[in-house]
Amino acid sequence: METLFTYAKRPVPALPQVQGFMHEVVEDLNRETVIQLLGILTVLFLVHRIAIIIHNVWFHPLSKFPGPTHMAAFYLPYTYGTFLSGRMHHTMKKLHRKYGPIIRVGPNHLAVDGSIAWPEVFGHKTDKEEYGKLPGFLFAGDTISIIGAPKDMHRRQRRQLGLAFSDGALRDQGPIIQKYVNLLMERFTEKSEAKKSFDVNDWFNFTTFDVIGHLTHSKSFDCLENGSHPWISEFFRGFRGRSYAHFLSQVPYAFEIVKRLHLIRDITNNEKDKHDSVQRTIERIKLGDYAIEGYRDFTSYMLKKNHDGESSFVGLELLASATILIGAGAETTAATMSALIFYLGITPTAYNRLVEEIRSAFDDEESITITSTQQLEYLHACIEESLRVYPPINETPPRVCPGDTIDGKYVPRGTVITVFQEVTYHNPEHFAEPDSYIPERWLPKSHPFYDAKFDNDNRTVFKPFSYGPRDCIGKNLAYSEMRLTLSRMLYRFDVELVPGQENWHSAQRTFMAWERRPLNIYLRRR
Repeated sequence: METLFTYAKRPVPALPQVQGFMHEVVEDLNRETVIQLLGILTVLFLVHRIAIIIHNVWFHPLSKFPGPTHMAAFYLPYTYGTFLSGRMHHTMKKLHRKYGPIIRVGPNHLAVDGSIAWPEVFGHKTDKEEYGKLPGFLFAGDTISIIGAPKDMHRRQRRQLGLAFSDGALRDQGPIIQKYVNLLMERFTEKSEAKKSFDVNDWFNFTTFDVIGHLTHSKSFDCLENGSHPWISEFFRGFRGRSYAHFLSQVPYAFEIVKRLHLIRDITNNEKDKHDSVQRTIERIKLGDYAIEGYRDFTSYMLKKNHDGESSFVGLELLASATILIGAGAETTAATMSALIFYLGITPTAYNRLVEEIRSAFDDEESITITSTQQLEYLHACIEESLRVYPPINETPPRVCPGDTIDGKYVPRGTVITVFQEVTYHNPEHFAEPDSYIPERWLPKSHPFYDAKFDNDNRTVFKPFSYGPRDCIGKNLAYSEMRLTLSRMLYRFDVELVPGQENWHSAQRTFMAWERRPLNIYLRRR
């Protein structure tokens, strides 16, 4: 009987006879030979996988870091929890409490508490190689965007775009933000007069997307005018689509097959979102780098040449960066405002104190501006506390270690580093009563509601806009937009949550950003 090994010694036919040879192979391989071949391949595969598991658990350079054995052995538990179930933040809270500030969550992946990661991983590196962003985490090509570019490219881009987020630029942007907040108040008034509940998430989204669309391209999405926008309505499904893509990328060719065959709608939406964003930017680029209607939008700053006559954003860098600005500039701000309204709704003391501060500070609504709201200390405390209990980007975009020491232990080059912000901010080692919404923890000693109980809170770990040379370039814009919107809203209306939404936060999943559940409220005009 011919075996697999004697068969393998047979001469290979000449090239013109390949087709006939393959037909002969199929005919000659009897069932026993096929079973023998499959058996050998199966054994080799299992031996290979077992060898990898043994190496990952006991001999890998990261084996000295604590964590669950199954997560050290396989990437599947982490990728499933993060990118498919959306519940990894719950798991990480338990793991950090059990294993400490640094946990091995994958064969080549560490989750690090912010108290260590912010200064050692995210901070400025004057004489060391930078911890770079993980390529392709946000979208293919993000390595040339302002959020993922290499160090020198990022420095060039940020130096130019930073002008669009300066104090002077923010003053110029004030009337534009005020315009859309005015329109939001009109829509809120209509909702109040209808005396029906509605999902406030939608209207915060409409406002922030209209604002960022205007600031980026001098063209809003007209969400507030129309009460919807097809691109915006699919935008949030795109976050989930990108997460699914990350999960499928663990299997060779799986993502490309699913994408090309349009098998998962959320992945298709993610690809369409990127296309639509790029098209908007291309249309704006055609208008040139001049100011439109007397105002310089973000694109005009990116198109503007520097003193040497060179462009700060070269080629596709502008398209990639504009896509980032739209998503990051809208979703995070809207999510924080939704969280603030939710927590005020279940914390009557905080609600009453904030309403009293706003309404006693202004004689009329017209005097509420970006500048005048800077004086509202309790409002600022409420925003900070909302960012703490509900950080809009729960899991930071991963960094890649260049080969460095973290908390006294060497971490090899290529190790992926992640911070789960919600876990850091809910850690009782950093904050007293960490799971409670208590704005008073952020008040200065001069404030009448200051509480010394929170003096030992470790505020240095609180970095909701990230930290270091790559922190959020638009954080001052976000604070200004939130202060103005919330002050106008709470000055004009009494707000009440529809009953039965107490688990609004805890029941949510997160796919890069929170998958926000509807937040239904009633508004009553004062």
